[in-house]
Amino acid sequence: MLIDQKKAALKFLAYQLSADSIQQFVAMNKRGATIKGITRECLKEIRLSLPPLPEQKKIAHVLSTVQRAIEAQERIIQTTTELKKTLMHKLFTEGTRGEPQKQTEIGLIPESWEVAELETTRDVIYGIQASVANNLEPIGTRILTNKNITLDGSFDLEKINYFELKTKRHFETILQKGDLLFNWRSGSKHHVGKTAYFDLDGEWVHSSFILRIRPTPETNSRFLFHYFNHLREDDYFVKLQTYAINAKFNKSAVNALPTALPNREEQEQIADTLDSAQRKIDTAENKKGILQDLFRTLLHELMTGKKRVDAIDLCQSELRERTSVWKV
Repeated sequence: MLIDQKKAALKFLAYQLSADSIQQFVAMNKRGATIKGITRECLKEIRLSLPPLPEQKKIAHVLSTVQRAIEAQERIIQTTTELKKTLMHKLFTEGTRGEPQKQTEIGLIPESWEVAELETTRDVIYGIQASVANNLEPIGTRILTNKNITLDGSFDLEKINYFELKTKRHFETILQKGDLLFNWRSGSKHHVGKTAYFDLDGEWVHSSFILRIRPTPETNSRFLFHYFNHLREDDYFVKLQTYAINAKFNKSAVNALPTALPNREEQEQIADTLDSAQRKIDTAENKKGILQDLFRTLLHELMTGKKRVDAIDLCQSELRERTSVWKV
């Protein structure tokens, strides 16, 4: 397709073609069995709105400015995530004090650290065994399933299920802040061992494919949270899990899990270091989300004429101001 660049700016056209209205038109008119696409005739039916060329270039500049800001946050997320992984491996194998290492069944750890089975110092229980996938009405208590735990150990609460507590066993699964939720069974072997730190407000329980681990007061919960995710990152659970229909690492295996523990002070130092890295990732994720919302709003308003580009003065300082409210 030849484009008369005296009438249309290429970047402006690229942004206009990505607008929701045109993408919906393309989606509705796709044809083909294996590879779907639209015909040349259908393409000719797309109607573009072309303001004067100088205005097109200004619109493209505004959208490009926001897009570059989004890409900057993506680079921060990628870099900090890699840094956190490196820190996690270093801290759980070398500690914070530069002391000699010793070889154990879970690999190299600092010489002064102790290795104990998890059961000796923590309370581990199964969750509620019930089918709750269709329980979407807010009747009863909110219940966390393995689908609510992401691979990096955060919560995905887009879809929440409910369960009515009736028995003593049900009420024993009510969660407390500081509990760890360990996904012991999954259709994907790489999801076994993903662990979340429970810090949600209100009353929640957990389902059967999640083990609740409640550390004793002598153990830093955040240290254990990062420790379990370190083991998962190193494929520890993949190597040891058993297979049937699903991949699993059950309560007995978790109770016997060798846990490397420094003293309480070093636990807190390690947890604080890794928490700090995660806060930077969370801040960048929040800023990226704000910028993506801003981009979608501007794309719609500028392409439909609801907002004129001359009314926008979007500079880097304004972008920083728009996202500063999300600093963690």
